[in-house]
Amino acid sequence: MRTVSSLCLIMSCVLAGCGHVPLASLPKLSQVDIRTTQLAALRAGISLPAEIRPLPGGITMTMVALPKDGGRHERKVVLEEVSDPKELAQLPSLAAPGRRFTVYRLSEADAARIGAFRQEMFVGPHNGGNRGSLALMAEKACRLGELSGKTIPMTSYLKTSETQNYVLLTRDVDLAGIVHAAAPTVDLATAIPPCDALPKQPS
Repeated sequence: MRTVSSLCLIMSCVLAGCGHVPLASLPKLSQVDIRTTQLAALRAGISLPAEIRPLPGGITMTMVALPKDGGRHERKVVLEEVSDPKELAQLPSLAAPGRRFTVYRLSEADAARIGAFRQEMFVGPHNGGNRGSLALMAEKACRLGELSGKTIPMTSYLKTSETQNYVLLTRDVDLAGIVHAAAPTVDLATAIPPCDALPKQPS
């Protein structure tokens, strides 16, 4: 079971949609098998305008299982930002001027949790026909400047043990437009507060 539709990226709880995935990326993404992909190797890369900053604990991943007999099961974990200097030094140049590229991964504990869930829901003949998906979500972010009707273009990448490198998922998807279309009453200036207005994190 290799489902390209499982590799959509979600931002601000709104599905960006796989209609945004470039056609050139589909052959590589079709290699990803949710049953066997190495979770420790999974990386999610997000490129945003430099003034938009995802907050610690704000990037999550949800694995969803849809059994063939009906129902829905899921496990949600918080991704951690990659800070290893050696890994960061090997990143390809993916951020354009005026943008900030951040990479996220599963912690060891959460990789084990997701792995156990995957084993339960997708491995073995009794689970044949079950469908699955992965969703990446940015639930908390702040801003360094004013939004004032600006677009918020997001470009996203996925790296797995199958792809071996970062594959483009979405290019310059306007998050502000997506959020407004899905929830017209949402005030982005409130949903994405100024970074300097947030409580200071303990050092």
